[in-house]
Parts: sequence; C-alpha cells; structure tokens
Amino acid sequence: MILATWNVDSIRARSAQVMGWVDRVGPDVVCLQETKVSDRQFPRREFEQRGYQLVLGGNSTGQGGVAIASKIEMDDITIGIPGAQPPLDELRTISATLRLRTRHKALRLHTVYGPNGRKVGTPAHQIKLAWLELFRQWIEMDGLSDAVATLVLGDINVAPTDRDVWEPSRYRRRNLTSPKEREAFSRLLDSGLVDLVRAQFGEEQVFTWWNRRSDFYATDRGWRLDHALADSETASRVVTIKIDRAARGELGASDHAPVVVELDS
Repeated sequence: MILATWNVDSIRARSAQVMGWVDRVGPDVVCLQETKVSDRQFPRREFEQRGYQLVLGGNSTGQGGVAIASKIEMDDITIGIPGAQPPLDELRTISATLRLRTRHKALRLHTVYGPNGRKVGTPAHQIKLAWLELFRQWIEMDGLSDAVATLVLGDINVAPTDRDVWEPSRYRRRNLTSPKEREAFSRLLDSGLVDLVRAQFGEEQVFTWWNRRSDFYATDRGWRLDHALADSETASRVVTIKIDRAARGELGASDHAPVVVELDS
C-alpha cells in the first residue's frame, strides 16, 4: 500500500504535473496541502477518472487548503479540528479512516498543513504554537491508542532537528526551526508517534522543501518540513520511504517534494 503527501502550492497551477506524478507512482492514497482552491474549483474529475475518492478542505479565499484522494474506502471523515475557535479554526486538517481489506486494523489517516508562523515573537508565531498544541490534542482524542492505527502525513512547517535544515547554526532560532516549535513537534512524538523519515534515514540530512530564491535547490540547501508520523505498530509495517526530490526539480514545480510511504498491507 502506497501513501503519499505533497504540498503542491496550488493544485490548479500544477494539475498536469501532479496527475503525471500520480500516473507514474500509482499511490493508493495522496494527501495534498496548500491546494489554494475552494472545493468547487478543485480539479475533481482528474482524480475521479483515476478511481480516487476525494475529501476536500478548501476555502473561499484561495489560500491554504487540504485534500485526500484515496482508492481505499474512507469513512468517519472529519474536516478541520472539531471545536476549534478563531484564530485556530482554519481548515488545516482532514481525518479519515481507511477501511483496509486485510488482517490489519483500520488505519486512521490525518493530513495536516501547519501554520507557517512567519516570524518568531509575532502574533502569527504564537498562533502557530497554539495550533500545534491543539493538533496534538486532537490526534490523542481522535484515537491514538493500541486500538487504532494512526498515520499523520503532511506539511507541519517545522524542521524538528538540526539535521533537518541545511545550515543549523544560521537558522536555529528562526521560524520553522525555533526551540518552541521543535518542542511542540517533540510533544507530538511523545504522544506515541514515530518520525518515519528519521527512523529510515537515521542521521542523514534529507530535505523536502527548498526556497525558490537563488540556487537553494540546485545546491541542496533545504529544510525537512513535510512529515510522516505513525504509531509504533504501523511504523513496524513500513517497507520503505522515499522523498521524491526529482519532482521538485521539474520546470514550474512546487517548492516541496512528495514524501512516499510504502506499508506492508
């Protein structure tokens, strides 16, 4: 079973690239972030023609936006975090249960697009920290336990360790890498989740996002902001994880690379 997450930075602007990638890789489930469209504007037909069921979490402003496209039956769908109040109530998550026709228990999938935070010490950054804590609480409330298999895929907008940024000393106290953001990410793992990318790659520096400025991509000056997290039992089923760096290098591509997780089903 192949599941992928990708911040596409506008699904309409990159529809041809996304669908070409889907055709090549053939994922069973694709989680998308920063779709930048309302649900009405989403290119629904392209996915449905390929046999995907869609759950959309767009908005009327054309900013942000998340989606799940799945060839596996989904139910128990929740869009956004229930009970969230302004300014934490933006549609940044979709949670859905995948009904697997195997001996394994159903898989609770969460896709997430965390707030950027902009600059440490600003109201936007305080909102980001509060939202990350709210998301952690939601994951726990929604069933992170021995009875439920849990997988979190998405752009959390945190580089959790020095290994996850190209020049640690330069960025250690800035947005995306600040101590409080990293503490929030650690609390998410302390809830019972495994960082699947780090579990596979160990101490190796691997990135998922490269700034469009200058030659950051060509010289591999990146950040790891896109994540795959799972409970320990689901983590033990991981066959392989790939960061599809080549997709980032295509003409007109998103500034993020897809992260692909293969599970033993």
